[in-house]
Amino acid sequence: MELAEPFEMTQPAISRHLKVLEGAGLIMRRVEGTKRPCRLSPDGITEIDQWLGKLREALAANYERLDEVLATIKPKNRKDPP
Repeated sequence: MELAEPFEMTQPAISRHLKVLEGAGLIMRRVEGTKRPCRLSPDGITEIDQWLGKLREALAANYERLDEVLATIKPKNRKDPP
């Protein structure tokens, strides 16, 4: 319930989100009586960081190609309105 308090979500919705994060390997949960403490999984976070790094590189290459294409386009001569 503590985890759901700051959000406009129900506790069951929070639980579903946590299951998704756990399934993705981003968090680890353990059972302590009725509590289920969670913590970040360093390996999962490292994988996400590596994936984001590759995505950043791909986007940077795309923007560089776009800059090259835009640099070759000559602006049309336009007459300014009187």
